[in-house]
Amino acid sequence: MEQDDFSLCVLDNARKAARAVSRHYDRLARQAGLTAGQFSVLVAIHRGDRETTGALAKWLSMERTTLVRNIALLERKGLVTSEVSSGERGKRYLLSADGARLLSDALPLWRQAQSDVMKHLGDDEFLKTISALKRLSKL
Repeated sequence: MEQDDFSLCVLDNARKAARAVSRHYDRLARQAGLTAGQFSVLVAIHRGDRETTGALAKWLSMERTTLVRNIALLERKGLVTSEVSSGERGKRYLLSADGARLLSDALPLWRQAQSDVMKHLGDDEFLKTISALKRLSKL
């Protein structure tokens, strides 16, 4: 391997792949009136059930301020509600009934996106890719 073979740059290839995958998931999520990022935030809030902003940001590997902006939009749409933590700083979040319904409606679209990626890579390569991405996320 040539020392400066930029076609093997992990950063460049990871960004290109992330943009392509994001566009694919976004195309499907738009059918539910969401972006892929909003879907991810709704899933995190659903799974966390009253988690704090900090805990959600850590789980999503997202800057706290970016998450707050995303959640504010979801709150304005009536999909998320917040409550002030008693005795703690910050808020805790949960899905509203509309948010839970929208998440349920969007799940088949997410499953389709997952299936599309799996078909594109093949079952074995899909699992290897997920494993590699999880390892890279801990770098």
